[in-house]
Amino acid sequence: MKVILIGFMGAGKTTVGQLLAEKTTLPFFDTDQLIVTQTGQTPGEIFAIVGELGFRQLEQTILQENLTKSGIMATGGGIIELEQNRQLLKSSPVPVIYLSGSFGQTVERLVKDNTRPIVRNKSLLELAELWEQRLKKYSSIATEVIYTDNKTADQVAEEVLQYMRAFNDETTENR
Repeated sequence: MKVILIGFMGAGKTTVGQLLAEKTTLPFFDTDQLIVTQTGQTPGEIFAIVGELGFRQLEQTILQENLTKSGIMATGGGIIELEQNRQLLKSSPVPVIYLSGSFGQTVERLVKDNTRPIVRNKSLLELAELWEQRLKKYSSIATEVIYTDNKTADQVAEEVLQYMRAFNDETTENR
């Protein structure tokens, strides 16, 4: 693994991850897509059948199975909800980059997407509370925070790429 992207839903993890994969020719993994591939069900369908905890446990299995693969990994926004997942991410030898944006810009992205079970089932106030609750969890495991407000996905990908290069250079020097 070369980099792991975390952040709230709508932060741009998948889009930025795909751009990074193109720029680096590294494989791209998206935990939500891996879940769909493995189960044949969308996260929304899994939420409806086994609830959020069941989904988070499946997400943990996917994370464990793919953590050692080399590439770019985008995680689901709620992957940090389980303590075990936070520990796995925190102990990863590769950079964990938190794509952080304001709640306003995040909501602008989310209102256009009705595929997210949490967005469909929460009011704007509940979504704001969830966003606020997750901020510290993301920050506590991130090796770097990249702010996404008023930036294109390509600009964010370039910042991540610069950080990856610096991280790899530093890691190489310390060997």
